[in-house]
Amino acid sequence: MNFAHSYHALSPQIQRLWRTIRWIIPYRLRWFFEGCLQIPGQLWVADRKLLYKTIRRVKPKTVFEVGTWQGGGSTYFISQALYDNGFGVLHTIEADPQIHAIVRQNYQTYLPHLLKHVEFHSGKAMEVYPHLLRQLGCVDTVFLDGSADPQEAYGEFEMFAPFLHNGGVVLMHDWDNEKMALLRPALERSSQWRIQETITAPESVGFAVVRHVVVTDMPSSVEPLYSMHGPE
Repeated sequence: MNFAHSYHALSPQIQRLWRTIRWIIPYRLRWFFEGCLQIPGQLWVADRKLLYKTIRRVKPKTVFEVGTWQGGGSTYFISQALYDNGFGVLHTIEADPQIHAIVRQNYQTYLPHLLKHVEFHSGKAMEVYPHLLRQLGCVDTVFLDGSADPQEAYGEFEMFAPFLHNGGVVLMHDWDNEKMALLRPALERSSQWRIQETITAPESVGFAVVRHVVVTDMPSSVEPLYSMHGPE
């Protein structure tokens, strides 16, 4: 049984075994491994720990997420961290309307205490979020785990970047994968974004915490990352 992954990554047979021994596992370790038993979720244990810890530490009022799926992974750990903080709202979006309906029902049934901390949106992030971002004017934290296409992942980051204030945080899954082939090197070169923490194999397929920093003495020849229309 691999405790680095998650309960929902186990086979049905191993899940049954887990349910017979779960009570001997310390609660906190069990919680990060299981998530919500009734709601499938992605992310491995180390990813979930860093995500939850970051939201608790940063204490954001407004969080945006790209990639809800069924709501038992990042959506759950972000919204639970906001609940534990006592304030904050997560905006999360799912492109598949059937899965979107499942997620809403999942939370109404199994996680009603988190509903005041989550706004579920249906559609494509690049079509739905821009209007909402303009309405809000500012974002504290973003979690990116959407499109597997590197250009789209870069575009999603650019959509949020102008709205992230100084000290704003972006968390990214698949940091070591092809998905980040364009965005990762751009962030590593940028003077306006500081990579604070990463997780790599074997604990994760790649996870990064990146913070927006204001550089007052940036040369005029250096272009902010969010002003680019994609890398050359």
